[in-house]
Amino acid sequence: MNGKKCAYCGASGVKLTRDHVFPKCLYPASKSKSKVQRITVPACARCNSAFSDDEVQFRNVLLASGEPNPVVRELWRTKALPSLDRADGPRRANDLLELMRRVKTEQGDRYAIYPADHGGVMRVVRKVVRGLCAHHRMMSPVPDGRVWADVLKYRVPQQLLAQTEHHHCEEHIAGYWYSILDEPPVHSGWLLTFFEQCTFIAIVSTDDRFLDGDWPR
Repeated sequence: MNGKKCAYCGASGVKLTRDHVFPKCLYPASKSKSKVQRITVPACARCNSAFSDDEVQFRNVLLASGEPNPVVRELWRTKALPSLDRADGPRRANDLLELMRRVKTEQGDRYAIYPADHGGVMRVVRKVVRGLCAHHRMMSPVPDGRVWADVLKYRVPQQLLAQTEHHHCEEHIAGYWYSILDEPPVHSGWLLTFFEQCTFIAIVSTDDRFLDGDWPR
């Protein structure tokens, strides 16, 4: 870690550890011997611990979103449900309930969950993008305010996807696409998919004007 700086705040001259860009809590025990490399970046102690609470809720919200694959089922049984029995379990359960909306389907009324309505979930999405920027040696550190993110609401045309680079850290857990656009104030565009069921879109800006959240529409 000598000579390196924190991927999130740029701190140097302090003790650095390795932060998992995709949270460790997204990986079940069955993946413990996987040969797929998990992406890590240098992080100071303050940044490394700043997302721990949000990452647990990020996992729980994603597990409740969409149709579950085998990884989701394992994580729900072995990690998510036990976490609801801890001291902060009622708070986490209440957060999940507040994100649910009743929707009408051909099969009758069901409940849908909206991850983008949870501030902690979106902080983790932006943190992942910032970590990936550092991993791919792009304009690091990227301030949180330079990343805009939302749940992907429309299908991305295949011809557009063909122009992006695709990577994954366990394809059943997390995958991402990115393209460096370099069209100021936009630096790059990102798609992040978790558990093959929930996809987020993100844009990284080069301009400090957007640090106050005043993103162009």
